[in-house]
Amino acid sequence: MYSILIVDDEPIVKIALRSILPWEEHGFSICGTASNGLEALPLIEQHHPDVIITDLKMPGMDGLELIRTLKEKNCPGEILVLSNYEDFDSVRSALLLGAADYLLKIKIQPDTLLACLNKTVEKLKDKVPRNWETEKKDQEEDISKLLLEFFQKDVKLSDFMGQHAKTRLAFMEASCAVCYVTFEKYLSNEAFSISGNLLRDMILDAVQGVLQPYILVLNDYSALVVFSQTELSDSEIKVEQLVKKLYNRFTMYQSFAPDMPYQEMLENYEEARSVFREFSSNEGHYKTDVAKTLEYMEENYMYRLTLSSISANVNLSSSYLCRIFKSEVGTSITNYLNNLRIRKAATLIKENTMSMKEISSMVGIDDQLYFSRLFKKCMGISPSEYGKKYHQ
Repeated sequence: MYSILIVDDEPIVKIALRSILPWEEHGFSICGTASNGLEALPLIEQHHPDVIITDLKMPGMDGLELIRTLKEKNCPGEILVLSNYEDFDSVRSALLLGAADYLLKIKIQPDTLLACLNKTVEKLKDKVPRNWETEKKDQEEDISKLLLEFFQKDVKLSDFMGQHAKTRLAFMEASCAVCYVTFEKYLSNEAFSISGNLLRDMILDAVQGVLQPYILVLNDYSALVVFSQTELSDSEIKVEQLVKKLYNRFTMYQSFAPDMPYQEMLENYEEARSVFREFSSNEGHYKTDVAKTLEYMEENYMYRLTLSSISANVNLSSSYLCRIFKSEVGTSITNYLNNLRIRKAATLIKENTMSMKEISSMVGIDDQLYFSRLFKKCMGISPSEYGKKYHQ
């Protein structure tokens, strides 16, 4: 199986490439993603991808500089570049530097991408073959399976570690943090669709290059993410920040926001399991005050809402409501409301030919410039570009 690394600063492009093909059926696997060349370099050293698909225009280190650096390091992987029509000079430079081929972003289809990859694979076959299943990868897969087993059983941590003494599980005694990602509440919605692989890939995309948590896929609609508390502290990153980033990834991809309760500073994996079971036992069911808040925003998002008016609706102080809302839903009230409005706007853009000014007003945002900025932040592209996809 050939491994692929995707390098692009647009989240929606990375998500689209991850989901455009059933990769493993065609002999490929996505080993990671990065937002620019600087993020890509350590991932390339770690995973040794066979194919690197990279954009040309990126902040920090662009595609040309990445290609130049990889060639100087004698990187054996083949490079495919993504481009737009106006990037021809950059494409020519990339090919001269040693890129294998290029793809126009606007014309990427499953068959054209697969044909380009198969052509690239022929070049790889002329090189010295690699050992695909490295010992490190095998160990990581074994540990993930053991962790999934631990979270689903009632065995004591000390007994479990004793049963698997040959496997390095000492980290399970250290402090950790967990985030439970679930779409359970949407299972009865016919428009909802996701898979365990896509769920894992989107979580990986949100944390790639930042942290290396264990992602335990529980089923096609939920996963548990376990972070090392030491790693979080050393990187000065809060789980709250990652949850917000992940929330934006999911709502960008589809109009369904997952529940993402999380908790930090857990003593060990035994306490993490207890927290996980508490989270999963409440799956899809919010406490009364939070449920009323969600219902109120769903029914009134088209009006001018403030934190004060929302909290007054449930007769709670703003600070207390913010705290319990973030704890249960996994994001702030403001962020949830913004994403709700943009999801509603995206639906209106798909189904109508109204002006953006009319649509922004219909979802409760009077400032059209702010609406455009918020839409691009949530969806990865501007509202006008989004509309062109459905009304050409």
